Amino acid sequence: MTVRGDRYQFGPFRLDPEAGILFYGTEPTMLGQRAVALLRLLIQNAGVPVSKDALIDAGWGGSAVSDNNL
Repeated sequence: MTVRGDRYQFGPFRLDPEAGILFYGTEPTMLGQRAVALLRLLIQNAGVPVSKDALIDAGWGGSAVSDNNL
């Protein structure tokens, strides 16, 4: 993984969190804010288990969330 500014490159993927776009090669996919927040958390913790609480905090701001949402 490489980080340039606030952009992340991992394998064939590139994430631009500010624009909310995930690229696969040159193919863009628009992401919602929650997806960007969760993906950023997982990228920043690559190779390390991420707790359920950390996922909930990143994606839902600590709100009550059912396991089905994860």
